[in-house]
Amino acid sequence: MELTLENLIKIIIGVLVFVVVVLGIYLFFRIYVIEFFRGGNVTAELILALIK
Repeated sequence: MELTLENLIKIIIGVLVFVVVVLGIYLFFRIYVIEFFRGGNVTAELILALIK
């Protein structure tokens, strides 16, 4: 398998998409889910975020 410029670009884009998805999941859990279990008043925000 040759590592051409086209394959290298696809790998870089794939890694960037993976990082963005993981970061998004982390931020969602940090902001909404953990605060929900701490007893914070974010229930309405959580429901609105899930609806979007």
